[in-house]
Amino acid sequence: MLPAAGCSRLAGLRSPSTTAPVLISLQTSTAEDAQNHRLCWAIHPADLFTPVRAFRSLRAAGHHACLLESVEGPARLARWSFVGVNPGAHFRGGPQGCTLTTPEGTEEMVGPSHEALREVARRYATAPVNQPGLPPFTGGWIGCFTYEWAASLEPTVPLPENDPHRVGEAIFDHYSDLVAFDHASQRLILLAGCPRGADDYSAACERLERLAADLSADAGGRQGFRLLEDEPRPQTTRTAFEAGVERLQHEIGQGEIFQAVLSQRYEQRYEGDPFMLYRVLRLVNSAPHMFFFQADGLTLVGSSPERLASLNGRLAQVVPIAGTRPRDPDPDRDEALAAELLADTKERAEHDMLVDLARNDLGRVARVGTVAVKEYGVLEKFPTVQHLVSRVEAELASGRDALDLLAATFPAGTVSGAPKVRAMQLLAELEGARRGPYAGAFGYLDGAGNLDMAIAIRTLFLQGDTIHVQAGAGVVFDSVPESEYEETLHKSKALFEAIRKAASPAFQPEQGSSAEDLTQPDSNKPGVRP
Repeated sequence: MLPAAGCSRLAGLRSPSTTAPVLISLQTSTAEDAQNHRLCWAIHPADLFTPVRAFRSLRAAGHHACLLESVEGPARLARWSFVGVNPGAHFRGGPQGCTLTTPEGTEEMVGPSHEALREVARRYATAPVNQPGLPPFTGGWIGCFTYEWAASLEPTVPLPENDPHRVGEAIFDHYSDLVAFDHASQRLILLAGCPRGADDYSAACERLERLAADLSADAGGRQGFRLLEDEPRPQTTRTAFEAGVERLQHEIGQGEIFQAVLSQRYEQRYEGDPFMLYRVLRLVNSAPHMFFFQADGLTLVGSSPERLASLNGRLAQVVPIAGTRPRDPDPDRDEALAAELLADTKERAEHDMLVDLARNDLGRVARVGTVAVKEYGVLEKFPTVQHLVSRVEAELASGRDALDLLAATFPAGTVSGAPKVRAMQLLAELEGARRGPYAGAFGYLDGAGNLDMAIAIRTLFLQGDTIHVQAGAGVVFDSVPESEYEETLHKSKALFEAIRKAASPAFQPEQGSSAEDLTQPDSNKPGVRP
C-alpha cells in the first residue's frame, strides 16, 4: 500500500463547524495488488459528519448521489453507511432487452437481465483490495431488481396487465466514487476508483479533492414537502383483500400451496423534495437497510429490516423474517406482545416454512453439505414492529457467482410464499397489478463479485407526483382474514407516519430552525436515533 503522492494537493476535509484540516491519512492500492485497478482513499474523523449531511452537501454542490445507510441493527449489520457519488454507467434491464449507457453512448444488450448484468459486471470487475479498515463495498453497481424479474426467472409466472410503475426488471448505476462511514470507529473514508492507468489515477485524485471540498460546503436550505391529498387512496378494498385471503386458504386446503404473501397498495399525491421523506423515515423506522435512490424518474425511499441475500467471498447468507407483532410504547405491553409472538404456533409454523424455503434456495447454489441454520427464530425489535428472524448460511459452489445466488433466492419466500412458483401465480391473479420495486431487491454488487441485497419492503416508491405504499401479510390455512388485513396496516404504519410528519408544519422551511437538522452529529452511531 502506497501513499497517494498524486493526491498531494488534497489538504484535508474541513468539518461543517471548523476550518482546521482533519485529514488522517491518504493512500492508494498498487496496480499489482488490484490487477491494474487502483483505489485511492482518504480517511477522516467522522464525529462532526453524518451520512445525511454528507448526502445533502454533495447534492447541494451539484453531484448526483444515492444513500445506503445502516441506522439500527446488530453490529454486523449496522457498521457501514455509504453515499455513492456521480455514477459513470447505467444498466437497465427488462423483458424487451437491456441497455448499458456510458459517456461513450448506449449499448443494446440481449438476453435476460441478470445475464446481461453479469456480462456488464465482468467488464467492470476488480480484484478486492485487502486492506484492513476499508469498507466491504469500495465501488460497483448500486440499484434494484423489481419483483417482475421473477417472471423472467420462471416464465410460468404471469405478468398482470396493470403496470402502475413501468420500470422494467433491473435498474443499476455504477459508482466508482463513494463516501463511506465506519460507525464502529467513527471514521469517514473517501474512495475513488481509477481502472485504467496514470491518467485515470490523476483524475481520481482530483475527484477526491472535490469530494473533500464539497463535503465541507453548506448543505443548503431544506426544500418543502406537502401532500396534495389528505389521505392515501387504497388500490383495493378491504372486502376484496379479505376475499383474496379466503381464496388462498382454499388453495392451501387443496394442497396447491402452503403459504402465500398477499399485498395491497396505497397511493397519495405530493409535491416537494422526497428526501424529506427519507429524513423523517429514518427517525420513525430506523432499520439496518435504509436507502435513498433516484433514477429514471423513480425514487426509492427504503427502511428495510430484511436482507434478501449476501455474498462475501464464498460465504452466502439468507436472513428470513416471518412472524410479526406491533410495538407498544408501554414496556410491559410490548414484552407481552413479544411473548405472544414467540408462543404463537401459527407464526412459528409460517417461520419454519420460510426457513426451510431459504435452506432449499441456498442449496441450489451451495457446495453440498454446507447449508446451515446459524440463528433460528430470534426475536428482533424494530421501531414499529417486532419479528422472528433466522440466519441461514452456506458456501457458494464452485462455478457459481453472486447473480446465481440472487436468482436462486429471488424473490424472498417472505414476500411470495411456498412453494414459490405456485404462490406467485396465485398472487398475480389476486393482486391484479405488477408490484414493481415492492418485494424486489435493492443493494449493491461490487467489482470483486460480492453482493448485499435487502428486500424492498417498508419502502416508499415515488413517481411523478405519486407516493406508492405497499405491504403484505403471510396467509396460511388457519389465518384470520381480518387479522391479515390488519397486519398489512401494521407493516405500513411507519411509512404512513413518515408521510404525515414530512408534510407537517414543523418540518417545513418557513418554520425556521426547529427541525433544521433532523440528524445530530452522533446519529451515525449504530442503533442511535436522533
